[in-house]
Amino acid sequence: MQPLICKSFAKLNLCLHVLNQRNDGYHNIESIFCIIDFFDTLSFQMNNSSVINLKTNSTEINTADNLVTKAYKILSDLYDISGVDIFLNKKIPIGSGLGGGSSNAATTLLVLNEIFKLNISKNNLLKISEEIGADVPFFINGGAACVKGKGEIIKNISIGNKFFILILPNINISTKDIFESLSSKDFMKKCSSKELMESNFNSFEKIVLTKYPILKETKYWLSSFGSVRISGTGSTLYIEYDNYQSAVDANKEIGRKYKSLLVGSLESYDIFT
Repeated sequence: MQPLICKSFAKLNLCLHVLNQRNDGYHNIESIFCIIDFFDTLSFQMNNSSVINLKTNSTEINTADNLVTKAYKILSDLYDISGVDIFLNKKIPIGSGLGGGSSNAATTLLVLNEIFKLNISKNNLLKISEEIGADVPFFINGGAACVKGKGEIIKNISIGNKFFILILPNINISTKDIFESLSSKDFMKKCSSKELMESNFNSFEKIVLTKYPILKETKYWLSSFGSVRISGTGSTLYIEYDNYQSAVDANKEIGRKYKSLLVGSLESYDIFT
């Protein structure tokens, strides 16, 4: 069998409101997520063992304990599957707020379901994915969505064709650390769907920019190109454009000073390419 090579796409939070802390330790959120055409690749091949053998080009990933291995172990506890060799070609920066790890886990679930012919329904995959991490269900669902609860309440929406300049500062920010810095004064009230769609607010931005002053300086410099937002718990800053050529022109200027990337939103895509 030839290795099956699949894409594992990143996401952006177009807004992110934290409402309160739950009894299970998670937080209730309201957010708009969208998939963008920036991705890692994962290569899968069945082996003759009963274990996962994960390798990667990244020196920052613990191959024995990460969301890919967690996805495999959860599925192997539920179903009779053999071992698999996986190679993760990591391009989405770790700790960037782009959901790379959660995306990798979701792709792993989808691919294992396919290659082992498990015929797990999408609803059951969504339930399994909740055990791995709060953002993983969104990546099983994909596209653009209004996401609520701890991340398990997902309603598909259309945002049209959007273009984004990502500024990738090579700073690995711990999601856990940022969440632990939240206090009740950072919590927001629920808002209407219309208000959420129109929001640019991220509950974590003030915390992240305070902890990482270089990002605050970067945001200030970028502000002449448009409204600068932060994705998730950082460290990626981004600017949204409706017009592709405007984004291209701005990216040429921004790229002279910062590591930047021009991407587009994806409402439909196939990981099996």
